Amino acid sequence: MEIESSLYLIPLLPLVGFLVNGLLGNQLPKWLVAVIACTGPFIAFLLSVQALQALATHPEGLHQAMFSWISTGTLNVPFGLQVDALTAIMLMNVTGIGTAIHLYSYGYMHADPSFSRFMAYLNLFLAAMLMLVMGDNLLLLFVGWEGVGLCSYLLIGFWYQDFANVDAGRKAFIVNRIGDFAFLIGAFTLYSLTGTLEWHGMEQAVAALDLNAMVVSGPMTGMPIMVALMIAGLCLFGGATGKSAQIPLYVWLPDAMAGPTPVSALIHAATMVTAGIYLLGRMDFLFVLLPAVMGVIALVAACTALLSGLIAIAQNDIKKVLAYSTVSQLGFMFAGMATGFFHTGLFHVVTHAFFKALLFLGAGAVIVAMHHEQDIRKMGGLWKDLKGVSILFIIGSLALAGVPPFAGFYSKDAILAAVYYQAASPGASPEWMVIFGMLVFTAGLTAFYTTRLVVLTFFGKPADEHRHLHEVHWTMMAVLAFLAALSALAGVLGLGTWLDTFTHHVWSPPAVEVNEALEHTAHYVAMGSSTAVVVLGIGAGLFLYLSESRREALDRWTKGSGARVYGMASHKFFVDEFYEAFIVNPIGWLAKLLWGVVDRIVIDSGIVEGSALSVSGFSAALRHTQVGAVSAATTSTLVGVIVVVLWLVLHG
Repeated sequence: MEIESSLYLIPLLPLVGFLVNGLLGNQLPKWLVAVIACTGPFIAFLLSVQALQALATHPEGLHQAMFSWISTGTLNVPFGLQVDALTAIMLMNVTGIGTAIHLYSYGYMHADPSFSRFMAYLNLFLAAMLMLVMGDNLLLLFVGWEGVGLCSYLLIGFWYQDFANVDAGRKAFIVNRIGDFAFLIGAFTLYSLTGTLEWHGMEQAVAALDLNAMVVSGPMTGMPIMVALMIAGLCLFGGATGKSAQIPLYVWLPDAMAGPTPVSALIHAATMVTAGIYLLGRMDFLFVLLPAVMGVIALVAACTALLSGLIAIAQNDIKKVLAYSTVSQLGFMFAGMATGFFHTGLFHVVTHAFFKALLFLGAGAVIVAMHHEQDIRKMGGLWKDLKGVSILFIIGSLALAGVPPFAGFYSKDAILAAVYYQAASPGASPEWMVIFGMLVFTAGLTAFYTTRLVVLTFFGKPADEHRHLHEVHWTMMAVLAFLAALSALAGVLGLGTWLDTFTHHVWSPPAVEVNEALEHTAHYVAMGSSTAVVVLGIGAGLFLYLSESRREALDRWTKGSGARVYGMASHKFFVDEFYEAFIVNPIGWLAKLLWGVVDRIVIDSGIVEGSALSVSGFSAALRHTQVGAVSAATTSTLVGVIVVVLWLVLHG
């Protein structure tokens, strides 16, 4: 069977797993639930490999038109799936890492009484993400976009007996809806300018626009086309900040740690948080026309990377450290995309999926072994008892820190080189050099907090000398080993070069020709600066935390003269409190006011109860005229006749 006619099976197979386990899972043995849940993603992975191979003979891409979905007026949106080089890379990432996380979930969650519900949600999550990347138009992407938002709510609040988990799920849902509102404005703006939502048609229409002209029809009539495109670009980026956790909508992602650890790995590594990066890559034909918007994206990305890196330094929950690390690395990805060298951002998406899934699942193995303890201050010395987990976790940490020759070094270096190229280009805005400096400093912070995490978790004296560690399931170890191999070898084996070549024809050409000499210089500068700060970061982490005496002195400093500085970072710079005070509470007060005045007084008392009382009072008054006396009835009839006659006389 031709793969082009089978594209629909890629998102459908996980969806079937969701339906089977969701409807029948409670009646099935857990091993069968796991087989059903893992089979769909695995076959989808094999089909993705087949689609990737088919692109060698179909470089223009694969497309499957399913049916006419929406047709009204001038709007015609088909339900179609496509696979080009960008989609194929995302498919490999989502299905490959997703299958590994599904397998890991059996070892991690098989004892949970709601295991079948959990596996069903994972399947639905994967199906939604696959629809997001395979849809051949912006509206289908939005269906998957909303699907992963719903699934994040269900999975983050999976253990709903704990209100904190429910609250975290609700927070993720609401924050994402704010970004989605911006997304829709951007989509409507683009439709009004191009008259289509299909990728190919939209790209052709945008290329044909006269950027110096005015909009001649629609809601933006009279507005310069360039301004309308900038509004669309900024709004789409606003949607991306929600899904991919950038300032100001990043606050939901650290709280997503409330869900089971496999959920954290799936959200943070392979699926939901990469949706915003994918959107920018898919809409590259728009963003290459908007250098000012790209500058805004790069600046927001650098600020996000730096802020979350500073917060990660002071976190003591093993998953919270990794969560803020994810926010920081997403900043690097957005910065890479904003340079116009889109393959650099995509490269980091792929390598980050490898090592961040490894780190989250490794943290899950540690948490299981420690009987669900997550505070790294209560760990220590795990190297002696969990050597396998320790080695694999350290491999992921070296990749995250950007130590050569691990995968993270190559992809982070590519982004830094792209940013430096922009900064050093003739006529470049000075903000690009600031962005480069912020990202280099953040690379050093990453190495520092990663070293701190490893040392406090695996080395030093155990916090409890008499602890008994729980055994780690073999399926968990197998998945960790697979991800460790990818994290260690992906860069060495030339994944970045292959990605650049494979996706080269997908990206819209840059506005100016690339200067090869400056490109080489940028790579050397990026490599030298990133290596230097990584060495400094790791050295500082080892110096401060490997020695018990220095660790105790640092602890005294954080509680003494450094309490204010450390407290700012440990309390996440009070961003959540700021949002609570100036956004959440005022909206809550307004809602209470509307409920008390409009709902209770105007609607309930005034309209609903008031109309009933008015009718009741009027009918009570009329009852007094119906006394049953013939004389009264005759008098009423006579009065009525007189009134009618007078009205007729007065009106001719």
